[in-house]
Amino acid sequence: MSVVNNTNNQANDRAKVAGEHIRHNAEKAQDAMRSGLNSASENTRRFTDQVTQAYGITGERREELTRQGAQSLEMLTQASTMLTRGVQDLSREWFSLTQERLQKNVEDFGVLARCQSLPDFMAAQSTIMRHNLEQTIEGTRRIAEVATRVANEAGLTLKAETKKANRVA
Repeated sequence: MSVVNNTNNQANDRAKVAGEHIRHNAEKAQDAMRSGLNSASENTRRFTDQVTQAYGITGERREELTRQGAQSLEMLTQASTMLTRGVQDLSREWFSLTQERLQKNVEDFGVLARCQSLPDFMAAQSTIMRHNLEQTIEGTRRIAEVATRVANEAGLTLKAETKKANRVA
């Protein structure tokens, strides 16, 4: 049984390392997105300045256009941040499911190894297949729940930012 425990521990360690790797990469992507959005914000401000100068828009109207551009970018930033967090949540859930699957596979291997006859082996294999299907369905449900939650949160954030922008306007 020590081989099974050792394999299980190795699988857990690999899943944890992979989860940390995904989290680190998601943070790097979020930082890059934030930097890109800051750059886009600055470029939008400059573009707005150029357009307003080219068309002779001055005073309050110019400030209004600049404010609207900034609000649009803020909405995009908020929604992007929510979606990035959602990708992190989905990654965590997926790795949790993978870890559970690895643990179950190791346990199932032990069950099959203890079978002493062909009928025992066939019965064990049938039970394992049924449990695999149940686990796949449950995993799909969990991923769908996380994806739905992420989409709802991003939508609510976008609606709130839109309402906020409309109140200011």
